[in-house]
Amino acid sequence: MEDKTVLSEEEIKEIVSEYTGWTIEGKCFVKRFYFERWNDITEFMKHLANCIEKTNHHPDVNLHTGSRSITIYTTTHAVGGLSKADRQLIDMLEQFKVDSSI
Repeated sequence: MEDKTVLSEEEIKEIVSEYTGWTIEGKCFVKRFYFERWNDITEFMKHLANCIEKTNHHPDVNLHTGSRSITIYTTTHAVGGLSKADRQLIDMLEQFKVDSSI
């Protein structure tokens, strides 16, 4: 079950400083992930789907084919801002590692 406890300003700043590339845009955590190979995008999307299933938290996702990148926007609409559910999703997304043997 999602933990929709609202994050404090301090917790939000901690997340942005802990993980490279995450920023705040409005009421969302945002990060653009870049990939060298299309296979890496496919593997990341599988990882993302697994994270969504485990957390029951559904970010907005944009695929940018020209730059081989994916932008993730996560917020908790039910609370009108950022919650521990967003933190949990970010923690899981950051566990993705590119498999260089593929």
